[in-house]
Amino acid sequence: MDTVPTENVGSPPASPHLSPEPTAPHDMHYYLTEGLGGVEPRQFRNRQSFMRAIESQADKLCSGKTSQQYAVFAPVTQDHLVVIDRIRENRFKGHHFLYFDREETLIVKLMAGQAQAFAGQGFGGRLDTEIAEMGLFEDIGRTESTTYKGNGSQKEADCSWKPYNTRPLISDWPTLIIECGISQSRGRLVADAHWWLENSGGQVKIVLVISFSQSKKEIRLQQWELVTIPGPHVIQGQPWPPGTAPAIVREIDLVAGVSNEESLTLNFESVFLRPPAKGEGDFTFSPEDLERYSTHVWKHARYGRH
Repeated sequence: MDTVPTENVGSPPASPHLSPEPTAPHDMHYYLTEGLGGVEPRQFRNRQSFMRAIESQADKLCSGKTSQQYAVFAPVTQDHLVVIDRIRENRFKGHHFLYFDREETLIVKLMAGQAQAFAGQGFGGRLDTEIAEMGLFEDIGRTESTTYKGNGSQKEADCSWKPYNTRPLISDWPTLIIECGISQSRGRLVADAHWWLENSGGQVKIVLVISFSQSKKEIRLQQWELVTIPGPHVIQGQPWPPGTAPAIVREIDLVAGVSNEESLTLNFESVFLRPPAKGEGDFTFSPEDLERYSTHVWKHARYGRH
């Protein structure tokens, strides 16, 4: 897999729709533990035992015998990771990794069946259509197979977009990320959103967290961005310089059979890193668009692996 470094860039302005309040940057303990209560780390022994462990838990997840979407392996050395990456390329392309170098810990996010594919990739496909209708399909690319490195850790996204004209290098980060999973994994999905925003040095502009409940036929969309927050202290009469922190700027619940009254808007400049030209503009999904998206997910998703 391709890997890339981080760089520091400016942050977008704060949104007027903040809920809840922004949080402070997190330490490594947060990324290693948040949303993983009750998950015991397993030791990586060899290829066969790793594959059996992943396949067993994935089968239980997709059959409803467990709601735990994550598996943790430790210690996993860099040499182990090379072996595991080869296994993933051949057997587990639907699963995604978050690896911590110094802690030698690997967190595996398991694919939770067709509902996850339709909820995550399905929304991504609708965004691709919006992009294509503006004549910009050739100007942006999907980079899901790339691993991004930040602050001693590395991760892949479920879906990601990177504008070629403003970020032409393989070492450039994407601007837009989708992280998708079951509702019981929402705490971990939020931790993933924080990872992208905090570890990319501001290069990732938007993270969409999509969580769903198969039994309740519900989908929650959370739009996370970095927002500007005031400094926490005043020193010698001078305020501390403002900083940035991840925050939810939009949250929408889609329930099958219940009308939704909210729309979702993705800022054009945040995605393409330039002002919109004539005929271009923000990517807006109306309440009707989101209702059609939700209906499509539950119409076509089956409980089980895809």
